[in-house]
Amino acid sequence: MNSARDRRRQGKRRLNLYRSGPWIGVVGLFVNLWLTISSVLYAPWWGMLLLLVYLVPQVMLVKRWATARPVWCPWVPLAGAAVWALTVFVGAQWWGWHL
Repeated sequence: MNSARDRRRQGKRRLNLYRSGPWIGVVGLFVNLWLTISSVLYAPWWGMLLLLVYLVPQVMLVKRWATARPVWCPWVPLAGAAVWALTVFVGAQWWGWHL
């Protein structure tokens, strides 16, 4: 009979993104929400609204992909963070956002 210790010795266990992918995506969405809310320190009201509007399709996509494509769910918040960073960069360089 194989015990849990024997199974761990046989090899590394791989991350099962079919089970954990949607949860990783949801945690990533909360990180993006935190980034968006913290942007209130330097972004004007319309910039905050723009950043919140960017968050809505991410939530809908993770919700849709949680059952259809759970492996892809962690990539949605990463792309959202890249869009957030690009928006903040453009806002600081050309739209006059500052502390």
